[in-house]
This record gives sequence, structure tokens and C-alpha cells, in this order.
Amino acid sequence: MQAGIESFGRQDKAAADAEMLALGLEATTLYGVETPEIRIGDVGLFAAFVAALDLAPAWKRRLVKDFNRKWSLAHDLDQLALTAANRPPEYQGVLAALAGSDPKAAHNLVTDLLSIAGIAAVGGRSVAEIAERFLEQSALGAGTRLPHEIRALIERFLAVRGSPDDATAELRTLAADAKLSLNSAIDLFETRTGFIATHGVDVGAVQFSTAFGRGFDYYTGFVFELHDPRAKGPLIAGGRYDGLLTRLGAREPIPAVGFAASIEELAACGGAP
Repeated sequence: MQAGIESFGRQDKAAADAEMLALGLEATTLYGVETPEIRIGDVGLFAAFVAALDLAPAWKRRLVKDFNRKWSLAHDLDQLALTAANRPPEYQGVLAALAGSDPKAAHNLVTDLLSIAGIAAVGGRSVAEIAERFLEQSALGAGTRLPHEIRALIERFLAVRGSPDDATAELRTLAADAKLSLNSAIDLFETRTGFIATHGVDVGAVQFSTAFGRGFDYYTGFVFELHDPRAKGPLIAGGRYDGLLTRLGAREPIPAVGFAASIEELAACGGAP
């Protein structure tokens, strides 16, 4: 059993993010859990970092997609670092035919072929998603690999963890060393930290990690979880999902942030309010 809270349309994103975390903490306090473990991450920070890297668009899409869908990128980085020659020769004929072609025309071709074959979905993927996967693989090209220096920089980024203030300093050093333009993303992160502090949260006790994600690809920015050692999963979990409503039909992105509270876990850890 869960209870949810959502906030739509607020342009002051850093303040709205901080308010969600504060409301989550208010909920745990209501149930008698006074000092839950606070874990936070920032999908938008990783996306900004990847966008600043000198990589082909296909690599960037792949990295952000993998971060959003998995708890760790370690396995994915291993796969991306392999040359195409070391990968299984699956669909090589299709990939060769698509190489260098107009993206829109290639997408239409793959979609048409799958439709002619009567394929509507495979493994939960739609025809359009399957077509995008083929185009992504084609764009990566035969014999290409994730450059070693880029992988090392990604791993350095994903190793940043600790209090938000310490992480901010480390991220600014990384950006300066690598000559990456990350000021806007880091400034937003730092501003959010300030708003969190104004809600009376001990920022020094907050556990931040650049590698922390919630495993759902609709998150676009701040993500967080509140934990208690007596619970099997998070008591409170949520984050920002500015792009979700466009997937559901909205004509333009709508700022959105929220969380879900696990009522049964809260009651078990602290007792009913």
C-alpha cells in the first residue's frame, strides 16, 4: 500500500525538489521514524556530464539510457568498451544496410519491415523502440569502441559520493580538470542543497552519489530515497520527471516532482501515527 504526492508546473525546480524531500521526512516523522537514512542522486547531473563529453550522439543516448535503467553502469561500460568485432555478429546485415543512411528514412524502413513481418512487440519493446535500437547500433559503427580516456572520466564521475557539499567541490574540480562545461548543472545541484538546508535538514548527514539512480527511465533530475534498517525497501522514494507528461500526451514538458510513501513499511518501522 502506497500514498503518493505530486507537484506539477513549478518552475522553481530546486525549491520544489527540496520541498518534496522535506515532506518525505515529515511523513517518516509522523510514523515515528525520526532519523531515516537519506540517499539522493541527480539524473540530470549525469545527463549534463554525458552531454559535455566528446562522444557521438548514439553513445550519449546509450549511456543516459543505461544509467536510467540500471543501478550500476559497470557492466554497461564493459560492453561499450568492447570493439564491434568482439560482439556477437547479430543482425550484421541489417546494421550494414543502415550504416550512413538518413536516420528518418532508416527508421521508417525498419518499422515497415517489422510491420510487414507482423511483429508488434518483442520483449516488451514496441516496433518504434526496436527500430531505434537498430539505428543506435548502426550509428555506433563497426569496430568502434568507447574511448579509454572517456571511460576513465565516466568512472571518475560515477565515483563521486559523500555529502552534497563535498560532492559539489569534487564535481567542480573534475569539470575543471576535464575542461567540461558543467556549471549550470552543478549550480542547480548546489542551489537545491541550499534549499534542503533551509528545511532544517542536516546536509552533512545526506548520502549523495553520482551513481545513484532509481532504475526508472522517466526520472530526469533529482532522485531520493529514505531508508530504515528495519525495512526491506525504501520508506519513501521519488524524484523529478519533467518529461513524463509528454509521453502521456502533453504538448510540452511540464515540471513535475513527487514521491511514493510505503505505508506498510512505515507502519512496521515506527507504528501507526
